[in-house]
Amino acid sequence: MKRKLRCLLAGVLTGSLCLSGCGQANPQAEQGDVTVIKFPTFQVGVNPSAPAIEQITQRFNEKFEGKYRIEIEEVPGDANYVEKMKVLLSADSLPAVIDGRGYNLLDMALSRDAVVDLTPYLEADPEWKAQFDERTLEYNSRDGKVYSIPAERSVIGYFYNKELFAKAGITKTAETWEELFAQFEQLKAAGITPLSMDTADSAWSSSLWLGAFMATAGPEAQQFMDQMMPSDYNDPAFVEGARRLNEMLQNYTTDDAIGGKFEHAANNFLSGKTAIIANGPWMTGSFSDPTKAPEGFADKVGVAIYPESCVYSAPMLGYFVAAKEEKQIEAAVEMVKFFTSDEAQQIALEVSGLLPASQTVEITDDIRTKYPLTAELLDLAKGAEIQVNYLQATMYPNLLDVMSQELPSLVAGQIDAAEFCDRLTQAALKNQ
Repeated sequence: MKRKLRCLLAGVLTGSLCLSGCGQANPQAEQGDVTVIKFPTFQVGVNPSAPAIEQITQRFNEKFEGKYRIEIEEVPGDANYVEKMKVLLSADSLPAVIDGRGYNLLDMALSRDAVVDLTPYLEADPEWKAQFDERTLEYNSRDGKVYSIPAERSVIGYFYNKELFAKAGITKTAETWEELFAQFEQLKAAGITPLSMDTADSAWSSSLWLGAFMATAGPEAQQFMDQMMPSDYNDPAFVEGARRLNEMLQNYTTDDAIGGKFEHAANNFLSGKTAIIANGPWMTGSFSDPTKAPEGFADKVGVAIYPESCVYSAPMLGYFVAAKEEKQIEAAVEMVKFFTSDEAQQIALEVSGLLPASQTVEITDDIRTKYPLTAELLDLAKGAEIQVNYLQATMYPNLLDVMSQELPSLVAGQIDAAEFCDRLTQAALKNQ
């Protein structure tokens, strides 16, 4: 009876999700002579990238008026987006274009033979191909075929509140982990909560600290950080990283971090309740947004790379095509080409401060003036001795849930750091 009930509930869930957006395989309809591309995205609402995506979509619809039209389907929250794509994949109902950044959706779709090879389209358009360096194309390739094209690249450090640092007597950012933890103590002594952190919805900000611990543990650890979908997290360096992350969560963050989403962590930083948050340059727009931060807050924010001269700097997975019929594929490829064009990447840079994947998008003096923190981070990244990919970009997707589920258990003392890493390993092995 329990088994039947579980199956019934699963069917209801899948059915409700389809009613809210999938309906049929590759939900792309023809209205007269116009091919409509249904595009689910998490870059909506309060997401810092939402204004750029809205403007890029508008430009596409204007350019291809009478032929193609994108209709955005809002899926607030990137974790919700990933879950929805996983359900649609299992139902063989993926949308025509998928944003595959950071969550290995590409490899999941490839395992179901649901992705269009973009190599012939790149070869047919040398100007488009020339936008991307070899490392970026290789990162988006599998078995010598290019399956996705990015519009961004990843450069991630952390932001800090200069005013709170000064109040605690901190005059410079930490060069070593020992210095950073000493700064945490200084902040606490001044009555300031050091860190914004999270554990829900993949524990994004917390995972950035965990990855930085690992990346600075030596050359072998750095190789691990760049390995796609590792299956063994029982590495002594990773266990030590989990132990230090636990120390952060227990001693240096807010009460709502355990079980809290990234949105809570961000609000705590933006409201001045915490001094530090790990995140990428896409967050910089929020610092000057009066609906998210107090007036003048942007002037209080500084940016830094991680101790031991470490920064996340790597290509990202991009958009991929899961359409099936030739006309659908044609429309989807045109959308991917436009969303990854220099024009679109320039919009994303100017509107939301997103770092372009293209080699030919110029970081102008105007951009440096408008986004000084982004420019500073880029300059810091150039001099970083350790440059690696971020942890969630290389994990099997099911490990994101394990992170969220097990970090509260780690903090509560129900498991130790070694057991936490072993649970990640056991979850990774289920994919093999």
